[in-house]
Amino acid sequence: CRICALKTITLLHTARTIRPLHPSNMFALASQTTIAPIAAPLRARKAPKTALRRAAVRVNASSDAKSDNDRAMFTRRQLGLGSAALASLMATDMTVVNPAMAKKIISGKQDCPDIADMICVYHGLGSYTYEKWYKEVFSPFEAGLHSGEVGGPEVGPAFAKVINTTILRGRNPEAEGGETVAVFMIVPNENGDPAAKGAREAIQKFFVDTGPGANPFWQEGRDAGWVGTDLTQLTYNLNFFRGANPKTGYPDDWKKGSGVGLYTVGLKIPYEEWVPQFTSPESDQLHDAAGIYSDIVGPQVKGSEFTSKYRGITVAHVHKNLKQAQAFADKFNAADSPPFDQIKDLVDNPQVVVLEVVKDTFFPEYVNPKLIPNPLLNA
Repeated sequence: CRICALKTITLLHTARTIRPLHPSNMFALASQTTIAPIAAPLRARKAPKTALRRAAVRVNASSDAKSDNDRAMFTRRQLGLGSAALASLMATDMTVVNPAMAKKIISGKQDCPDIADMICVYHGLGSYTYEKWYKEVFSPFEAGLHSGEVGGPEVGPAFAKVINTTILRGRNPEAEGGETVAVFMIVPNENGDPAAKGAREAIQKFFVDTGPGANPFWQEGRDAGWVGTDLTQLTYNLNFFRGANPKTGYPDDWKKGSGVGLYTVGLKIPYEEWVPQFTSPESDQLHDAAGIYSDIVGPQVKGSEFTSKYRGITVAHVHKNLKQAQAFADKFNAADSPPFDQIKDLVDNPQVVVLEVVKDTFFPEYVNPKLIPNPLLNA
């Protein structure tokens, strides 16, 4: 079992504004009426690519995608039933790769110590385009992320603990509520950084947009036009990942243009039984057939909005492109062909969102290597 230093994937989320956004109003909490101007970002220059960065939870996509004509269909018997079927349905389009490609298939998994969680937030953009949202709403937040002031005194110190952000978009402007936009954030827990105790909970509270305790900032976004749907906030612990760079033994960064399918379900079989199936050689082939080059997997944690009477888990499938991610999600959602037609027997309350990576930023200067060990030195 290898110790991995996490990289940002912290998941998907967003920001809004009520009037033409001004930085001084950025991310005010429900309990606040004013907020100090955002300070300049602490980073003066891009951090060097250290060994820790190479250990981030990401993998560069290859460009040698093979045609489906080079692959043969799996039969139901080959896929199996029960937990094996679950592994398959969360893996790919059920085609096996050409034997000549076998040596390139990613395999197995690498475990992560319990040191960080990923918060994924997404919503529709209403009347805004992605470009307008990024310029007016998210960019000021991004610039002040580690200032300790973004969101106000209650949540500013928590945002300052974020060690990775990934910005994603749905490229679905025709959707009800406008194009989907998402932000994933990786936040250390107290095991990864004792000073980060309570950071995840504070950030989760910030993204409450309806009901008791709702942050009025999001209603301001609705009024201004850049929030067109309710927010969805899903948080899970980074438990293990698939898809290591053979040169380093760890995943690389997610590439711009990669497609990400975020699958959150209640698991009707024991997690410990499902993991070996999900990381089996058969599952490796299935992943490859669907263009999946990396997975970030883990259980849901307290404060996530997902509900199920079964244990909640999240799998972030990273495909080479958005088209592959959408094709896989369509099969999963349709559930009308093997093994997807078994979904109702294996998972509860499945929630799926498909997105394209726009920008992925790791902040190694905010990671204490003494608290989050360099995995290349602790393999």
